[in-house]
Amino acid sequence: MSIVLAHQPHFANQPADVQVFWGYGLFPDRIGNFVPKAMADCTGAELLAELCGHLRFDPDTVATANCIPCRMPYITSQFMPRAPGDRPPPVPPDTKNFAFISQFVEIPQDTVFTVEFSVRAAQMAVYQLLGITKPIPPVTAHDKSLHTQFDALVKALK
Repeated sequence: MSIVLAHQPHFANQPADVQVFWGYGLFPDRIGNFVPKAMADCTGAELLAELCGHLRFDPDTVATANCIPCRMPYITSQFMPRAPGDRPPPVPPDTKNFAFISQFVEIPQDTVFTVEFSVRAAQMAVYQLLGITKPIPPVTAHDKSLHTQFDALVKALK
């Protein structure tokens, strides 16, 4: 279960006393830790109870909340567990005029769900199919950056 807390107001004409957030469940068929049901079978109130349990919030925190469960099977498909080889490269081997340009290709060391991933996949496909020898911008290894790690540590300790 994950949640997104966007800057408020999130919607045009959103009342000042209304806060909006949403969440995702990657494994909706698993039994919850605090509500003994699968997420897919939960009411909105039960989903909020599960969330409060994980965040160690008093359930009264969301007593007036309105939670509308919905199933969106494709929205989290990019994040489903996978193994090497589950996704094709942008240009499959022995292909002369066919490529994949999407979030569902394999680009080593890259992370789906970013604009950079989409652009890189398209660049790889176009450059390979057209024989362009310009280098593709490398994947920035933010996880190896001392600056990024230090910033994360500072934010974690605030």
